[in-house]
Amino acid sequence: MMHRFYRILLLFLAFACVGEARNYIVCVGIADYPGTKSDLKVSSQDAVTIKTLYDKNGNTDSDILTNSNATKASVISAIEIMFSRANADDAIILFFSGHGVPGGFVCFDGLLKYETITSIMKKSSARSKIVFADACYAGKARKNNKRSQQQSETSILFFLSSRTDEQSQERRSWRNSLFTAYLERGLRGGADNNRDRTVTARELFDFVSKGVAESSKQKQHPVMWGKFNDNMPLMVWNKK
Repeated sequence: MMHRFYRILLLFLAFACVGEARNYIVCVGIADYPGTKSDLKVSSQDAVTIKTLYDKNGNTDSDILTNSNATKASVISAIEIMFSRANADDAIILFFSGHGVPGGFVCFDGLLKYETITSIMKKSSARSKIVFADACYAGKARKNNKRSQQQSETSILFFLSSRTDEQSQERRSWRNSLFTAYLERGLRGGADNNRDRTVTARELFDFVSKGVAESSKQKQHPVMWGKFNDNMPLMVWNKK
């Protein structure tokens, strides 16, 4: 009888583990670009901050690429490997802090196009697909301030640090870029208005956009778009 009880208990634990949703995140931060003219101040630390936050969540598989390690090929390889491991109930996340240009993010050695990112994400089984980007002119992910046809058909939430014509602010004296600082605070619980230990898309946008706009004196305005529900969970903390 006791052996039967333990078999049932082990089966229950096995099913519980299988059903538990996980986060699969790749964090990319580039402050030290080739030469000196393009260097940023705290972008590599931004990636460390967000990875640390998700690792603290405890239900996360994470990878990080910074500075010279964040080549275009290595970033593509990292997100392909990481995102392929996700199941339907999981979330896949790309965090990028560095230079942005119309059409993509600037890796250490070249341009990573939005089309490449969305193509990889579309192959993942995960239903929750998220891109956080702390980059100048990040809003140019939207063509003419509107979604491109390909992007509008892709169920990916894009949370970008600035509008099309805005720069994303950082200072050497800051620990993180302005957007990343509020993003980390919001995901950590600052945006959890109803204190249910779940940060939704609407809660995070309201918290981060207000904080960044006020702190930048209305010079920087984050944007969020894509096919998602306002109540989509972006961070779930243990409810114990």
